[in-house]
Amino acid sequence: MMAGAILAGKYFYGILFLAVTLLTLYEFYRLYAGTPYPVPKFSGMAAGGLIFVISFLSFSGLAPVKLYSLIIPVALFLFMAEIYRKKDNPFLSLSVMFFGLIYIAVPYSLSAFLVFPAANSHLYTPGNLLGLMILVWLNDTGAYVFGMLFGKHRLFERISPKKSWEGAIGGTIVTLVLGYWMNFFVPSLSRTDWIVLGLLVSVFGVYGDLFESLLKRTAGVKDSGTLMPGHGGILDRMDSLLFIIPASVAYLMLKIALF
Repeated sequence: MMAGAILAGKYFYGILFLAVTLLTLYEFYRLYAGTPYPVPKFSGMAAGGLIFVISFLSFSGLAPVKLYSLIIPVALFLFMAEIYRKKDNPFLSLSVMFFGLIYIAVPYSLSAFLVFPAANSHLYTPGNLLGLMILVWLNDTGAYVFGMLFGKHRLFERISPKKSWEGAIGGTIVTLVLGYWMNFFVPSLSRTDWIVLGLLVSVFGVYGDLFESLLKRTAGVKDSGTLMPGHGGILDRMDSLLFIIPASVAYLMLKIALF
């Protein structure tokens, strides 16, 4: 479904990722519902949605980059609104809310940089994002298969006892092989770019998954949500992308700056 929406056009992509941003933020904020510092989740979701919409409009060329200045009054409003919320630990609540925006809304918003690349005159280029997601899916599949067949040495048992070094290495091999050939299917990025992105997927995908496992352990839950029965929530399914997208954008921006 995600692949179909991304290929259908820029507005389908925008609607899809806006919905994913809001739902993932909802799941994240709900993890703290029973804590002494409940988060104003709807305010956080509104702010996260605004960040994505501004990014979509700016990277696509539909609006000037200076539109980002709207984030400043929104942030000030969130600070002021907390004064009227008669809650304990208001600063911890705000900290969790803004952490959710940095952890979730910003990475999803940066996906607009991938689909509206400056190198292609900001025209909608879905292959960049879709190719990256295919690398993620193949990395997960390779890690699972190699882990099931050869996994003996735990990667980070304290946080995720099922992950193994063998699985991580196997996933990396599969991803780099696919990255080598990805240029034939998505020529908007070079073969070198896809190999580097494959390496970033292999490294940051693991850390993204481990970080989300740490969040769930801290919150004392098994899954972030129940939207997809048997698979957990959206955060469970998209956790690696929250690290991979920023790392990939940073690489491509650095490449532009240097070359």
